[in-house]
Amino acid sequence: MPVGEKLAAERRKQGKSISEVVAATNIMGRLIDALEHGRYDELPDAAYVRGYIQSYAKLLGIPAAPLLTEFQEDLGAGKPRTRLEEVPERTVVPRRDQLHHVPAKTLAAVIVALLIVGLALWLVGSVLNRDDAPPPIPPETATATIDTTETVPGVTSETVPGTGTVDPANDPSSSVGASFVLKVSVADGAASWLRVTVDGLKAYEGTLAGGTTKEWTVTESTEVRIGKPGNVTVTRDGETLQAKSVDGIGVITLSTSVE
Repeated sequence: MPVGEKLAAERRKQGKSISEVVAATNIMGRLIDALEHGRYDELPDAAYVRGYIQSYAKLLGIPAAPLLTEFQEDLGAGKPRTRLEEVPERTVVPRRDQLHHVPAKTLAAVIVALLIVGLALWLVGSVLNRDDAPPPIPPETATATIDTTETVPGVTSETVPGTGTVDPANDPSSSVGASFVLKVSVADGAASWLRVTVDGLKAYEGTLAGGTTKEWTVTESTEVRIGKPGNVTVTRDGETLQAKSVDGIGVITLSTSVE
């Protein structure tokens, strides 16, 4: 009895349909029908047919080796065949546990690619979040206003010959020589570059961290340069001052004389 007929007889004996064989072996129904009826010219190369016989025999629970030997003898006896080629035996239909198998080299390449992308994103984030110091500012010479006029405590007005009565509140010379407290504060969670010149000397230059406050007593003049004016509060004796923008840098210039 040919191999196909033996398989068909055992299938019918076990009460299995061709549809059940197709579902269990992933072999197309027309190929199973051709195998059972010995129509070898409708089947692919011999190596594939051996795989079909192995899968079919395994489903029916019968030994595959005798069937494969008989199939080989059928081919040698001159059974009608086309495209007959001798190739190593292999199972055409992959095992279910190999359907989603990923080669080790492919998996390693994916992991390396993910690491490279992560490193690139980290570098970009570091550059964007860096607190760059402002461009160098040419040195400037601080000047102080010198006035020999003194303000006499308790005097509300005085008579100056030829000029009438002068109100100290409106007289620019009345505040000359009066020192004041300069206070610089940086908002919490922020930072800014600063350069502070007091009485012609550089009192501070650098990046001041958020929540930090510095104070100086100014007797002649001061200049404050701020990299990020929105993050910094500058006061003169408690009065908040506004910086003017010069080439993108906030600048505040004060002196003990009335501006």
